[in-house]
Amino acid sequence: MLLTLGPCCYAQEQSNSEYEGRDHENILSLRWGGIREYDEYLSPLRYSGQFIALQNEWWQGFSKSADWQHTGRVKVQGGRMFNPQYTNMAYAFGVQGGWGAHYDFNRLMAVEGLHLFAGPMLDIDLLAKELIQNVNKPYSIDFSIDIKAYAGISYAFSGKRSSYRLRYMAATSLAGVQFVPEYWQSYYELTEGIVGGTVGASHPGNHLTLRHELSFDMQFRHSAWRIGVEHEYIRHSMNNLHFQREQVCLVVGTVFNYTTKIRKMR
Repeated sequence: MLLTLGPCCYAQEQSNSEYEGRDHENILSLRWGGIREYDEYLSPLRYSGQFIALQNEWWQGFSKSADWQHTGRVKVQGGRMFNPQYTNMAYAFGVQGGWGAHYDFNRLMAVEGLHLFAGPMLDIDLLAKELIQNVNKPYSIDFSIDIKAYAGISYAFSGKRSSYRLRYMAATSLAGVQFVPEYWQSYYELTEGIVGGTVGASHPGNHLTLRHELSFDMQFRHSAWRIGVEHEYIRHSMNNLHFQREQVCLVVGTVFNYTTKIRKMR
């Protein structure tokens, strides 16, 4: 069955050999939706528009324990935003990445197809912005490294010639570091090394992030697909500057599952 991360068929069939199977799941998805941005360093105005993103996500169990698994993701996105009152235009380009490890309570719950998991995650977020009409400060960069807590629940079930999985997953920041320019500095001054107090510790009080996604996976005879929706909210502040970003997008992707052979531990 595609949509579980439990022991794979190969491991069961070859239990007497010196090798065992390890399941891997890879999800490549295209994301399109709306973005709203407030960057007090660039402008006191709020901007909104659309963005498109490509994300690769993978899931894999640890070799020593089927209850512990890890997951990672890499996302690249680009967007264009407007302020309707002044017809100002802004562009954004971002990269996100993360890796986390979680415990799956499936064995303890003893319900076939139901997975409840939770654990820590290390997450990196970089978003570069350009405001066309701003001459002195045309560029701004959001950069943060966060330790997050994430959790999720999924349920997989089979049809006559297909299988399905419904999953909800959420992550929020706990602590980390972030970069924020000082208000009166231009990026010319930043490149000349005149920088003070631009990197500091972050916590939910000055750097709050929430990302959650609802997805539905469908496996057919020759392919597997994902549809879903994702919402992300980021609010951070430092050096008397405030920033806010919110994104909502439609997710369409394809799911790859495969098994690798590894030598059994002795």
